[in-house]
Formats: sequence, C-alpha cells, structure tokens
Amino acid sequence: MSTEPKPDDAERLLERACGWLSRMHSGDFSLAEQRQLEDWRAADPAHDRAWQQARKVWRGMEGLRGRAIPGSEPLLHERYRKPQSRPIRETPYRPPRWALAIACSAVLAVTLAVLFPPPAWRADYLTGKGEQRSLFLADGSRVTLNTATALAVHFDDSVRRVELLAGEAFFEVAKNAQRPFVVNAGGSEVWAIGTAFDVQRQSAQTRVELLEGIVEIRNAQQHRERLTAGQSASIDADNIALQTVNPPESMALWREGYLQFDGVPLREAVAQINQYRPGRVLLLNPALADKRISGLFRLDALDQAIASLKAAVPELEITNITPYLVVVR
Repeated sequence: MSTEPKPDDAERLLERACGWLSRMHSGDFSLAEQRQLEDWRAADPAHDRAWQQARKVWRGMEGLRGRAIPGSEPLLHERYRKPQSRPIRETPYRPPRWALAIACSAVLAVTLAVLFPPPAWRADYLTGKGEQRSLFLADGSRVTLNTATALAVHFDDSVRRVELLAGEAFFEVAKNAQRPFVVNAGGSEVWAIGTAFDVQRQSAQTRVELLEGIVEIRNAQQHRERLTAGQSASIDADNIALQTVNPPESMALWREGYLQFDGVPLREAVAQINQYRPGRVLLLNPALADKRISGLFRLDALDQAIASLKAAVPELEITNITPYLVVVR
C-alpha cells in the first residue's frame, strides 16, 4: 500500500516538521527530543519527506537571517517619546519555546509557498530552470527529468505509479508484467510494462511520445487509446489526438541537448526558450505571435536561437535590455 499522505495530511506533517526544526534551532533542544525526532522521521517515509522539505526552506532563508524585520523598528512618534522621569527596571522577556515554534512554523509555511510552489511540496525529485537530471528508481527503471520538473513516486506491491507534477520526463521502464508502470500527469495516465517514452505536462494538456514498445493512454474521462512506437499523443480532458512523428529519432531531443522548432508559432517558440534560458524573453507584438518558426538549436546556446528568430520573421525587432531580459516586438 502507498504511504503517500493526502493533501491535508501532508500539510499537517509539514507543520509538524517545521515545529521540530524551529525547536532544534531555538538553542534548547535536548537529547531526548533529538531521539524523538529521529523516531518520528523513521516511522513513515512521508515524515522524512516533510522534514527534508522544511530543511530546504530553512536553508533558503539563510540570506534573510540577521536582517531587520519589517515593523521591528520603533515608530517615529515612539522613537522621540519623552522618557519617563522614573525609569522602570524591566526583566528581559524570553518567549516560551512553544511560542517560538509556532512563529517559526508560520514563517516557514509562508516562505515555503514562495520558494517552493505547490508541485515541489509533493515531489520526490526536482530540477530547476535549465537543469536536467537522470536517476534510477527502485525497480530499475531510469527516469530523465527535463528543465523545471517535479516528480513523485508511489510504488506499491501491485503498481509502479509515478506522478509528473510539473515539467517533462523521459522514462525507460524496466519490464515487469506483474507490476505495470503508470505515469499520471494531471488527469491523464500512461500505462506501460517495459517501454521508452516521453511525457510532457502542459497547462491544458499532456503530450506523450513513444520511442519503443506499446503503451495505453487514458484521459480524465477514461477514454483509452493504444500508442505504438513512433507515435505521439496530445491528451486533454475530452480528447486524445494521435499522430506519427517523422523521423522518430526527433523525439525528446532535449536529452541530446537540442531544442527543435518544427513550424511552431512564435509565441510557442518564445515560451520554450523561456523554459531553459535564464531570465526572460518578452514577446510584445501580438500581431507576429502566430508566425511560424522552424530550426534546431543547442540548449547551451539559446541566444543564437533568439537571434535566429529575426531570420524567420524579418519584421521582428529584438532588443537586449540586459543579458537576462530580451524584448521581442
């Protein structure tokens, strides 16, 4: 059985992990509490995932520590208030540990939403913008994550299920007829036994490209289609559209370090460049957004891809504001 917590449970576990972490950094963390924390983490894999997520946020806040907290400085009328004639000696107040834990948990929860968007909360594996990563799962299957991808793994005794929370991944599935391999992306599913295929989760649909073998794909309405090697499918809530890719070798070229445009609209080409390139390319001329772009470009030289847009659309103007901000109009 899968031990993946429900959304409410995941939130509760994250709050619990934040509480442990804040107590650890309070300066008063006993050996007995350390053992309790270790026992809690070992009790369930979901506990340890929540702990790792809380630690990521804590590390991300390193640059904020030591800075003045907004609102901590006295107000102007308080700063120049006339002192009392007979000063009162006050005992420094030290908040109890539970108050510190609650405050730190609140700060961590807010920061988590900023630094790690919701897909990252549930992910077992992540890549950043422009990053790619290959890994082996417990069953021997190999997964290659593309840029800005989040993947969660939910294996049990009967099904090898993974969830593509965001981005794109290429799967080389270890054969096991008794335990099908299922990729869930939104409301879409890809069922396989031992194949090689690419899945890209987009805002309105999921795209699947099959390099070898056979897979079954299902949409949210449980409409099913069988995909064979060399075919691709675009899946949305109501429809599954199949097509043949020629040549099949052009599938998932990002694994080889290339970005290919095959007659795609300019707006889509810009969006794909933005998935990999640091900074932002802004398309400010909607009249040119549907112009078609073709070409093959290296992912480590996307400035050349931007410059080549003008060759395809001569009326295009490209302005480099900074190395990280390019305006196309």
